[in-house]
Amino acid sequence: MSSRAPATSTGRKPRPALPRHQPRPESASGTTEADLRRLFFENPQPMWIIDAESQHFLAVNDTAVQKYGYTTEEFAAMPATVIRPDSRWVADFDLARTRSSAFSPRHHRLKDGRWIDVEVSSVPFEFNGRPAFLSIINDVTERNRLETELREGVLRDPLTGGPNRALFVERVGHALTRMRRRSAAIAVLFIDVDHFKAVNDSLGYTAGDGLLQAVAARLATALRPGDTVARLSADEFAVLLEEVGEERRALEVAERLREAFDAPLDFSAGRVAVGLSIGVAWTANPRTQAEAMLRDAELAMHSAKTAGRGRVEVFTPDMHASARQRLEVEQDLRRAIELGQLRLHFQPLISMADGAIVGCEALVRWWHPGRGLIAPDNFIPVAEETGLIGGIDTWVMRTACAQVAAWRRSGLGDLFVAVNVSGRELGSGDLVDRVEAALWESELPGNRLEVEVTETTAVTQPAEALEELRHLRRAGIGVAVDDFGTGYSSLSKLATFPIDRLKIDRSFLTSVRREEDDAPLVAAMIDLGHRLGLGVTAEGVETPEQLAFLRRSGCDLLQGFLFSPPVPPDGFEQLLKRSPT
Repeated sequence: MSSRAPATSTGRKPRPALPRHQPRPESASGTTEADLRRLFFENPQPMWIIDAESQHFLAVNDTAVQKYGYTTEEFAAMPATVIRPDSRWVADFDLARTRSSAFSPRHHRLKDGRWIDVEVSSVPFEFNGRPAFLSIINDVTERNRLETELREGVLRDPLTGGPNRALFVERVGHALTRMRRRSAAIAVLFIDVDHFKAVNDSLGYTAGDGLLQAVAARLATALRPGDTVARLSADEFAVLLEEVGEERRALEVAERLREAFDAPLDFSAGRVAVGLSIGVAWTANPRTQAEAMLRDAELAMHSAKTAGRGRVEVFTPDMHASARQRLEVEQDLRRAIELGQLRLHFQPLISMADGAIVGCEALVRWWHPGRGLIAPDNFIPVAEETGLIGGIDTWVMRTACAQVAAWRRSGLGDLFVAVNVSGRELGSGDLVDRVEAALWESELPGNRLEVEVTETTAVTQPAEALEELRHLRRAGIGVAVDDFGTGYSSLSKLATFPIDRLKIDRSFLTSVRREEDDAPLVAAMIDLGHRLGLGVTAEGVETPEQLAFLRRSGCDLLQGFLFSPPVPPDGFEQLLKRSPT
């Protein structure tokens, strides 16, 4: 305890007169002066009384002495500004005087120089006839530390240690606020790591985490020290660029980031090359909302992915219209699946040997009640992005097997049916089960089904997905590589694929316009397939001249509008009845 009372002959300082509001010795509630003295001097919280005019300590309790490290004599000799060297004591006292109390979060300095966070509650008080303030101090340093750690944990990505989405949006908001004062434009980049799923699936999740850490590190090294890099989700990152000036400067930064990934990444699991699809949103308008900027940059990123990945796209307002249209397609497609609006069409596969229909490809169509027949190019990409493709693939598999089995039972031919499987479904873990279930339900023999995957899908699949294809082949089910020639697979890799057939993409036949024309690349593909022991199908056969070339080249099966477009089941039955036997 400290006061300005003189020491007694015993050597101990007497405790000062009781701090009071009213005359004593006993309050209306029956509390005595001794009770109030104990409440002050023996309180487990630091308490003191400060002179309202001189701002000197008039009394402190023992807890304050222990907490702050000053002796009672030192407290008695020093002003309160030693504890908190600023001018806000007077403001606190004025506030307490007008409101009868004041509660303030503050920082106090201990005698050893350390700072602590405190909450101070003060009330005006009369001390020995002088205006003063009685304060109780609560040390909240540890609480604030824990709250900061909790906040950091909530706002930090646990994998990279950088900001997460919530903190990134907060920082964009702060940048927009600063922009109002500085009139400096900002930009947000939304970044997607291309084909990350394939790397993650092939190397494992631990390696995938290591790759994402390496991506975050390379992004950070390619940016200015003040720029913010955040991880938003599994393989999506965002960058905040402040004071970028013109939009082209933001575009230059985005291109520099994309080019920074031209070199492979070294990480814990080895060395791998990845690309980036980047969307850019730029604004000089301080009224822009942070979430709106992030949304616009994400729309631009999706535009980059749609255009072929590994690109940079700048947001334009018409992307909102495209996004709304895409959302409408998604919602309508969900209803279409529920209401049974999907249809199957079949395109014949023709034998070069005798011109007979030996099989068909099952192609899904969507009959929209308002827009009529919708081609798959207009809804399959949406189905793949939204996860609806799994249900569609399963429906197509079951319906196609059931239809071909019915034609076989009616004596219309010993056909096989080719069914496309999305790359997102390959490697899902249940493809084999779904295929076998469709065969069992329809009683269609396994050798009458051929599963098709695109070449691009095949070359990017992990080992687990290729094992699914091997399992299908062991069950007698055929596997074909569709759109062959567009995926740039190496010959050594092609030889290891568990496949039975190559389907040459239609684009390679466009150069054949006259009967004497040749297409050396197509001929080489056919010869390669035969040397590997594979059957070969040519897609997109549209003219007699193309047919003549393919006959000279020894192609096995033909598919295209020269024979028939995809038709509904009843139309395909008519084709079967006219087909040579």
